[in-house]
Amino acid sequence: TMPVVSMTCAAQAQAPRHRHPTAPGSSARRFSGSRHLTKCSSSKTSSSRSNFGLLDWAGSAFIPQGPIVSSTKFAWNTMWKTLMSELAPQDQSGAYTRPPAAYTSVVGVTPSFPASSSYTLYIGNACPWCHRVAIAAALRGVPAESLRIVKLVDDAERASRGGWIVESGRDPLFGAKDLREIYDSAAGGQYFGRCTAPLLVSDAQKVVVANDSAEIVRSIDALPGDDVTLRPAALAAEVDKWVERITSEVNNGVYRAGFATSQTAHDAAALPLYRLLDELDQHLETRRFLCGGSVTEADVVLLPTICRFDDVYSVLFKCSGRRIADLPNLSGWLADMMRLSVIADTYDAASARSSYFGQLFPLNPSGIIPAGGRSTKELVAQWLSRSDPAKRERLAVGVSALHTRDRALDYEL
Repeated sequence: TMPVVSMTCAAQAQAPRHRHPTAPGSSARRFSGSRHLTKCSSSKTSSSRSNFGLLDWAGSAFIPQGPIVSSTKFAWNTMWKTLMSELAPQDQSGAYTRPPAAYTSVVGVTPSFPASSSYTLYIGNACPWCHRVAIAAALRGVPAESLRIVKLVDDAERASRGGWIVESGRDPLFGAKDLREIYDSAAGGQYFGRCTAPLLVSDAQKVVVANDSAEIVRSIDALPGDDVTLRPAALAAEVDKWVERITSEVNNGVYRAGFATSQTAHDAAALPLYRLLDELDQHLETRRFLCGGSVTEADVVLLPTICRFDDVYSVLFKCSGRRIADLPNLSGWLADMMRLSVIADTYDAASARSSYFGQLFPLNPSGIIPAGGRSTKELVAQWLSRSDPAKRERLAVGVSALHTRDRALDYEL
């Protein structure tokens, strides 16, 4: 345990001062008043402990407080930056740089991966990149014979490399226990990069199609399913514009803000994030969804970050400059998206909180998960209570919420 260096009353309650025979002067002389000293001392209990008692000695002629504080901060900061660079690759400025995906084929576009074939998709519920893929599959209603979904659990202590293990114990395609074994099997033992999810694998060829969520979402849009498209030809340019901006400034933005190891790098990510959130809130004043009256791929890529924002990113990733709860139109859009029952079923709020706060050790060394977190059902009810469904629906009168000819919108209030 690192020594406590704060000089607050609470800190002193953990490490109460007292006269030491070799430390000249009394505690009272180092405080601005005897009432404060008495209050701090009275909180001492038999179970309290001061570790090495450095604060008892600090300020003496033998151990000046300044060097203790500065050396402790330096040691902790150096260790933290080392851990962060392993968790999230950094450039020289302390900015997080997401590694490029190793596999970027698209079903129905890459000739070797036809839409008529069958595929296995590996996703972890806690991951927002996996969540956008799960939303796409749910909205499109892709049948299991075309797309088999294997769920992963975030557990770095049980995984052989990376953090994902197979929830059911063994995956049905390779018999693997974790994602590293799946990558090794699909790549013939020749894959040496990061073992990330989501991952799309061809059942017939037992090779990786893509491990980038953008290409996987496009692949899902090409697979058999309900007559729904997330990127209608007439809106393709607008959809692509929003997807690019949201991915860079919102989806990646929260991670670059949270994984930054310098103030400059954090500000460079957080400020554009806040500006785009404000712009989105203004844009949704006159539109039910980002590209009009129906859900598109742009809405799909935005949702995972927005539904995690107030619970996780504003706290753990230090993105507290905005709250979705304070952005009325973005909140209304969020409630509208979650009214689609197939979307609400794709999110597990408790699992997301547990993964972020429990597994990202460099950001939360204690592993303590904030108490009082709401369940997905409670969150959806809260989002709905803040929205005006009638107002949202008036923005797209007579327009289906999905681009489809034969599927009615299923609301679950």
